Amino acid sequence: MPLKLTVSDLTFIRQLPVARVATATKSGNPRVRPVWPVFDGKNIYFATDSGTVKLKHINENSAVSIVFDDYDRDNWSNLKGIRIQGTAKILNGGGEYKHAHALLKEKYPEYRTAEGGWAYSEIPIIKIAPRSFGKWSDGEWKE
Repeated sequence: MPLKLTVSDLTFIRQLPVARVATATKSGNPRVRPVWPVFDGKNIYFATDSGTVKLKHINENSAVSIVFDDYDRDNWSNLKGIRIQGTAKILNGGGEYKHAHALLKEKYPEYRTAEGGWAYSEIPIIKIAPRSFGKWSDGEWKE
């Protein structure tokens, strides 16, 4: 089921370079880490190195939460964020992997360099299929 995000919500999500993703063990012990995601309007994707705790958790428990948030350093009453709950899947190749890899390279110039880039299926890409979302805002949404 597609999320009913506004154009302003989509702009907000797409402009932020970093989000925080929460994964959990099979028993529900959570862990939060920063990620550099892209959102194609349907799914969220981010790359991760092989052998990370994120991958271990997702293999045990595919339920995840990702938060896109921002605040005005000069006015802390101007806060906003969007939390998306979803199901994570590890991609190691295929058409969707190529799609996500291209989107990540487009958004993050570092992924196009020899130091920060990677070859097709060299590292996993995580796909989050959103199920629900919530948002908060004190102050105005920045466009």
